[in-house]
Amino acid sequence: MKQIWFKKTGWIYIPVHPLGFLVTILALVFMVPIVLTIDRHAHSVTDELYQIFVYATCTIFWWTCVADKTSD
Repeated sequence: MKQIWFKKTGWIYIPVHPLGFLVTILALVFMVPIVLTIDRHAHSVTDELYQIFVYATCTIFWWTCVADKTSD
């Protein structure tokens, strides 16, 4: 029996199970220190966005992969 962690609404995945919320919170908790560190050492806004883009796209990719595999 497949547990449904996320509900797909259009292009958006909404967590509906505690494990879905946990995966979402872990993704956000992972990104917070990265953004703070990059913000501290960036020389310009563009420099900051270029560096955050790499981590954000990887995190969003894996979160979307988990959400897609565990959605209805």
